[in-house]
Amino acid sequence: MNKHLTVIALITLLTACGGGGDGGDVASVTASDTGTANDSGSASTTSSAPSMLVDTSGGVADIPETITSSATSMSETVVPDDFSYNPVLEQNFEVDIRGYSVSPAYISLYGEFTENDDGTFTANYNSRITSAPVEDGEATLDYVSSDSQYYVLAEVWFYDGTSPVQKRIPNTESSWVW
Repeated sequence: MNKHLTVIALITLLTACGGGGDGGDVASVTASDTGTANDSGSASTTSSAPSMLVDTSGGVADIPETITSSATSMSETVVPDDFSYNPVLEQNFEVDIRGYSVSPAYISLYGEFTENDDGTFTANYNSRITSAPVEDGEATLDYVSSDSQYYVLAEVWFYDGTSPVQKRIPNTESSWVW
């Protein structure tokens, strides 16, 4: 008798839980959109992420040419007298975005990032080099970089919800004025 009651209870619970279905009334959701179904069953989407503005002004990085050598041993290698073995560069970077916004904000510089199809960038947030508050649209960043770091990505996020801004900065620039 207990077996029959247990089986009936399990069947009732499984039936009440429902199944997967075909998802006909479910709105698809992407990482930047949230979906809600309206009365007609179709989905309407609204953006939940702020749109990223990209400052496309700027120069090109100074990337030295690769130098080949015919030396076959270390004793044949010739190094110029002015060559520096120190790969560390001390950088000072001035930010002035008063032309865009003077709202309180925060700027971060990243060493690793990828360019998206829409022209924006996606930072590798584990590669942050430095960061600082932006007050009245201005900030100064002092940081150490490698001489092989040809580009960094600057991202400014505003506390008041103003659209964030990005700029890919080459190693030839020491300031960003918007």
